[in-house]
Amino acid sequence: MSHMPVDHPLRGLYRGLTIVTGAASIAFGGTALATTSGNGFTDNVGEKVWGLMTANPAQGVFWIVAGALVLLTALAGRNVDARLNVVIGPILWVVGTIGLVLIRNGDNFLAFSVTSVCAMYLLGTLWFTAGLYASVSTATPVRRPTSDSAKEPVAAAH
Repeated sequence: MSHMPVDHPLRGLYRGLTIVTGAASIAFGGTALATTSGNGFTDNVGEKVWGLMTANPAQGVFWIVAGALVLLTALAGRNVDARLNVVIGPILWVVGTIGLVLIRNGDNFLAFSVTSVCAMYLLGTLWFTAGLYASVSTATPVRRPTSDSAKEPVAAAH
């Protein structure tokens, strides 16, 4: 992947956004799991969580796993986060598209709503973009002149 941007000036911002959204995904999944614990694991209807999205326990587990993967790899760094985010972003797009197809069916096994599909698309796009721009080079750093070399006299130009 030699054409991927390396050492982008905003890589810290993308990594920070990944950490924050990964933690928010874990928090949402935990809240969804606690709120819907009395329902069936793949209940079609689900319940509103945080007043935003309908969820069931299966969707809560999905958000916990996705958020934990993203958060742990972002904290680890070393380009592992960039590689995972490039993969998990499109996975969220595919799961969101499947959810969009299943919204009006009896097969809505993750209790999707339009809001949860939009959240999956947004997080998938953010994590994919972070994966593109968060990689760092593994080459040796550029050697800067030391203070001793700066004191050497400069020859006059003739």
